[in-house]
Amino acid sequence: MNAAVMRERLARGRAYLEQRFVEPERPPVAIEVRARSVGVVRVVRQGAETVLGAAALVELPAGVVNLSMTETNVKDAATFTRTLQSALEKAGAAGATRVALVLPDPVARIALFPSAEVAAKKRAQVEELVRFKARKSVPFDIREARVAYLPGVAFGSDQTLVAAIARPVLEGYEAACRALGLEPGLVELTGAALLTAAFEGLPAADRLLINWDEGYLSLVLARGSWPLLVRTIAGETAASPAEVAREVSNTVLYYRDRLGGTGLAASVLRSAFLPAAEAASLLAGPLGEPPAILDGLVGLRGAEPGGAASHLLAGAIASARGRFQ
Repeated sequence: MNAAVMRERLARGRAYLEQRFVEPERPPVAIEVRARSVGVVRVVRQGAETVLGAAALVELPAGVVNLSMTETNVKDAATFTRTLQSALEKAGAAGATRVALVLPDPVARIALFPSAEVAAKKRAQVEELVRFKARKSVPFDIREARVAYLPGVAFGSDQTLVAAIARPVLEGYEAACRALGLEPGLVELTGAALLTAAFEGLPAADRLLINWDEGYLSLVLARGSWPLLVRTIAGETAASPAEVAREVSNTVLYYRDRLGGTGLAASVLRSAFLPAAEAASLLAGPLGEPPAILDGLVGLRGAEPGGAASHLLAGAIASARGRFQ
């Protein structure tokens, strides 16, 4: 075995161990924030099985949350905090202390950088380099951002995944949690939670995740559970079914023409904007066949699969459950 192969295998092993044993354990209570609602999912671990404890969804009045990447999203902190408290009480999670916080995709920037540029550097050096690389792709001061990164070596990728969120955006959500005695021990974006939950453990084929919610559309091309391309479209385009179908079509064309894709093994849809069956029918044309409808409650003991709740709470279900079974 030559030295280069040895180094690659060691790097893969280190990344795998870091992912599995260094990352904090997922909290059993997950909070999902959407533009017009707050959802809470509580699960119970029974041996190797995950059981649904309870779930609740409480609507937010218009204007309480305004999705933005550059400024605080929580415009009415008192109403947002009361709504969150109501959702926690309905889910029987008012006594929780550590929670997962799942935020809408448009509030942060996701990017992919070549891993070779950050290899063999100390953690502080890597973060400095990541911030430098990301500075031109974000509409805020990268020095005032929270940044997280994950090398893709354990997933067979030569890319490093980077997420950056402006501090005022994140702190607005975290402040509401802490006002209720909650510590957001894990913060993730809805699309990332769905990607891991839907595709982790599957063969390394190419797949497309479509996350269509009020105010935005996210399209994630992945190989296995590692993203090749992440697109988030916010605003009026995401509210137009015709425009959404066009964006999905453009993404499939980009996959074929620019990424050399030979064909998607599957496409999976989470629709919290239109009824899932209606959205799947709409997207059958650009995809060549209807996408599979994501239902995170399938196989979860104590849950009744199907219905709108599976989509309105999909991010929280994915985060609390860890993966769909």
